[in-house]
Amino acid sequence: MSLFKQLWLAIVILLTLVFGGSFIVSSLSAKAYLEQQLSMKNADNANALALSLTQQGADLILLELTLAAQFDTGFYELIQLEAPDGTVPIFREDTQPITDAPNWFVSLFPIQVEPGIASVAQGWQQVGVITLRSHSKFAYRQLWEGTIKMALVFFVAMLAAGALGSYVLSRILRPLDDVVDQAEAIGNRRFITIPEPYTKEFKQVVSAMNRLSGRIKAMLEQEARRLEKWQRDAHVDKVTQLMNREPFMKALEASLESDDVNSTGSLSLIRFSGLANLNQTYGRRAIDKVLHEIGKALNTIASGHSRWVACRLNGSDFALLAPRAPDTAAAREIQNAIAQVLENQDMHDAGSLPGASTIYEHGETIGEIMTRLDRSLLASAEGGESQIIDVQKGDVQLRSLKEQLDEWREILDRSFDEHRFTLTTYPVTDLDGNLIHMETPVRLQHEGEILSAGRFLPWINRLEMSYLLDKEVVSLALQHVKEHDQPVGVNLSVAAVFEPDFVGWLDKTLSINSTLADKLWLEVPESMAFRHMDKFRSVVECARSHRSKVGIEHVGHHLAELGRISDLGLDYLKIDASFLRDVDQNTANQTLLTTLCTVGHSIGLKVFAEGVRTERELAFMRQLGVDGVAGPAVSVGKVAPDASDLDG
Repeated sequence: MSLFKQLWLAIVILLTLVFGGSFIVSSLSAKAYLEQQLSMKNADNANALALSLTQQGADLILLELTLAAQFDTGFYELIQLEAPDGTVPIFREDTQPITDAPNWFVSLFPIQVEPGIASVAQGWQQVGVITLRSHSKFAYRQLWEGTIKMALVFFVAMLAAGALGSYVLSRILRPLDDVVDQAEAIGNRRFITIPEPYTKEFKQVVSAMNRLSGRIKAMLEQEARRLEKWQRDAHVDKVTQLMNREPFMKALEASLESDDVNSTGSLSLIRFSGLANLNQTYGRRAIDKVLHEIGKALNTIASGHSRWVACRLNGSDFALLAPRAPDTAAAREIQNAIAQVLENQDMHDAGSLPGASTIYEHGETIGEIMTRLDRSLLASAEGGESQIIDVQKGDVQLRSLKEQLDEWREILDRSFDEHRFTLTTYPVTDLDGNLIHMETPVRLQHEGEILSAGRFLPWINRLEMSYLLDKEVVSLALQHVKEHDQPVGVNLSVAAVFEPDFVGWLDKTLSINSTLADKLWLEVPESMAFRHMDKFRSVVECARSHRSKVGIEHVGHHLAELGRISDLGLDYLKIDASFLRDVDQNTANQTLLTTLCTVGHSIGLKVFAEGVRTERELAFMRQLGVDGVAGPAVSVGKVAPDASDLDG
């Protein structure tokens, strides 16, 4: 029962008790007063009537006429004259029932009135005794009308007290709405804080809940800093703060195997050819400072783009992985950045900066890409100048970007009009092989061929059609849920986060498909979620209002940002595949991922691993503490083996 109902019930009970008490006291008092007044009236009237009759003489006929006239006009219940011998020669009585008050009221408060008695005489001789009693129905009428008025007053007072109490209670309980919202948010894994109300009791509750949310957020931020430190210690070159070769190659391998917009881009190498001579001339400490500035400049370039990674491959070679880059212009950008650092250090004539760049595509191998880059870099270095050689697959120069954009625009326009997009499925399961949801990468039917996402997503991104594709895949996913009754996960692009109309469209679509929405899993890339956190929050709130689940994929590249997800209300995280490459042999990544799982679990999130390729990687998932897995080594019904079993 709500507090408002309880308040009204309390007021009704209280005022009913007060009314009952007042009713009894006032009725008894009024009854006693009326009885007293009627008794006095009876006595006065009896004496006055006896005196009048005495003066008229003792004629019986005259006495009867006088008493009859008095009875008819005086509102009496009884008038009688009793002779000295005990006979009653004159008797008048009103026997009509009392109708001025309910019977129960008359029975509850019977009015007992003493009759008026007086002697009638003729000279010294007594004629008789007159007995007179006024009618009590008029007393009952007054008593009943007073009770009705008092009941009305109490009823009005009850309504006024209830209305006033409700208003006051609503003001007092106004902070309770915020407390309830905060409690629900914490229940939904959104550890928010709210202003403390003035009401002492509510303030204590809110203060405790705020402390809980604050501790969770502080814990997340602390663990995020620890994770970032571990990642930097394991993956980052200490001098330049650029990524080391091994994790860089894992990131490149994950991009080549990915089935999204990052599966195509450019890879560039720049060689600092004069580094050895500078070490001898200026000393190691001075050159380390220069290298640090170079690393800072390259990291600035990489941080300006999602999933771009800068690396120091070896002592003098620097690389930049630029997913989604349409051409090799990034090579010139990092070459200019290094040259600017050298110029700032008055080392512009320290040596040349030869380079090589290539476009990589989904399905290529690292060996193929690095072979043509190394060959081109060697040729560029032999020229002795800071030139960059653009090399393409098979040494065939691709058509101009404009030509390709025009061609793909025509293909994609027709594909959207004719709804040529489809979904393929692969399972995300728990470690016991039970299905969590079906991952559904999008495919394109074109000229009798099914194109993988890696083939056309980069062009959709460049042509700014991602918003249209997001709506298409959500609609296809809901259709899949309807046909197969399976939970389905879809990958959304940055357009879903950034496009202002998408949330409205999603809300309308999920409202129409309300029976299917609870089996829809939506996820966005980590970089996009953190880059546009406020807009991503709107997507999360919309999806959760329809019981859909929301997560972040490719987690692990922005660990320092994890503290920001404490109040989002997410359902899960998906660890990027690059951190799972040969994780059974990489103790640093094992520690990193174990801690990441612990952090996720501490705020009620599920943690999934994507891109699990081998039995050994799958076996280590149980040891790391992940909740679900996806990748080539995963299938429904397949139980993840224990790492010790494989060792045996």
